[in-house]
Amino acid sequence: MKSSPFLLDVGDLLTHPGDNRPVSFTAPIEAAVDNAAVIGPIDVDGRLEGLTDGVYLKAVVEAPARLTCNRCLTDWEEDLQLEVRQLFARQPDEDGYAVDEHWIDTEGPIHDEVMLALPLVPLCRDDCQGICATCGADLNTSPCQGHADDERSPFEALKDLLPD
Repeated sequence: MKSSPFLLDVGDLLTHPGDNRPVSFTAPIEAAVDNAAVIGPIDVDGRLEGLTDGVYLKAVVEAPARLTCNRCLTDWEEDLQLEVRQLFARQPDEDGYAVDEHWIDTEGPIHDEVMLALPLVPLCRDDCQGICATCGADLNTSPCQGHADDERSPFEALKDLLPD
């Protein structure tokens, strides 16, 4: 079996259901969506619990991420914190995770949860004003001057149709 920090030997927990032990490791992971990406190794800290039908993982994952605001295009870094809860079954369902002899591979469920934690539409703040569509100025730092009236509204012609 290949070596990976995500591969955990759980033989002791399989032979003693009810026992539990801490698990803690740091590992690299690749996870990204349009404007958000994990930029460094993740930290996993939690517990493994032996069950009669497998092993249960409950862990907190911290992932450093670089995000780009969807409105103003500002970049920033943030530590994402998420929780992973996963059963690794001796006889898993079709879409479940399995115990392989006395090993579990936690990379799949951890990667899935990290991907779900990355925001699809990152915002630097809830009231972000974005950028001016005409000149590209950041409307959060200064109001855009001078070209707000440059274009006529496409609905301006409708004013002539309304009675005074």
